[in-house]
Amino acid sequence: MNKTFYFNVYKDLIRTDILIARQTFLDKFIDLTIWVVLTVGVTGYIMPYFGLSNFGVFQLGGIIAATGLFELYSNAVDLVGDFEGDRVINYYLTLPIPSWLVILAKASYYFILYLTLAIIMLPIGKICLWNQLDLTTINYGKLLLALIFQSMFYSCFVLWAASTIENMARLGNIWARYIFPMWFMGGFQFSWLALFSIMPAIAYLTLINPMMYITEAVRTSILGQAEYLNFWMCLAAIALFSALSLYLSMYNLKKRLDFV
Repeated sequence: MNKTFYFNVYKDLIRTDILIARQTFLDKFIDLTIWVVLTVGVTGYIMPYFGLSNFGVFQLGGIIAATGLFELYSNAVDLVGDFEGDRVINYYLTLPIPSWLVILAKASYYFILYLTLAIIMLPIGKICLWNQLDLTTINYGKLLLALIFQSMFYSCFVLWAASTIENMARLGNIWARYIFPMWFMGGFQFSWLALFSIMPAIAYLTLINPMMYITEAVRTSILGQAEYLNFWMCLAAIALFSALSLYLSMYNLKKRLDFV
C-alpha cells in the first residue's frame, strides 16, 4: 500500500467522525455557552463589587483553556462505551492501514473538535464582557498557538484516559481522578506566580499538572506575559505531556484492543 492510500483512509476516518459529531455540535455549543455566560457574568459583573476588578477577563482565559478538558469527558465515555460494546474501533483496525494510524485519526478528530470549541469561546466571552475585554491587546499569534497546543494535548489525553478505564461502571474515575484535580489545581482561579508568592511548595507541585501550563499560556496571550509563566516554556511542557499521553495511550490500547 502506498502513502497516498494511507493518507486518504486517514482523512476518511476523520471525516466520518466529523459527520457524526455534526449531529450533536449545536448541543455542545449551547452547553458551553451557558457555562461561559454564567461564569463570566458572575466574575465580570458581580465579583468586582468584592474587590476583584478585571476578574472576568482573567476567568475567561481559564474558561478557554479548560474548554477541551470538560468536553473530553463525554468523548472518553464514548470511547469506553465502544471498547465495551459495539467495538467499532475493531472494524477500523482491520482496515489495510497501520493500526497506529487509526488511533492517530481518532486523536486528529478530537484535535479538530477541541480547537473549534476553544476558538468559539473568545467571541462569546467578548459579547459577555463587552468593554471589559479589549480585543486589540490580545496577541492572536500566541493565542492561536496556545489553542493548538492545548487541543493537541486534550486529543492525546482523552485516548489515554479512556484506555485506563476498565469498564463503564468505572467511568466516574475519569472525572474524579483526572479532570477535576487537573482543573481545580490548574490555575483556573489563580495564576502560578500568585500561588508561588504565598505557597511556593504547592506552586512547584502544580508544575506536574499540564493544565497549569495550558491556562498560563492562554492568559499570557490575552493579558500579557508579565504576571504569568513564560509562554514558550508552557508550550514546550504541553508538547511533552502530549507526547507522553499519546505514547501511553498507544501502549495501553495495543494491549486492550490486541492490535499490532
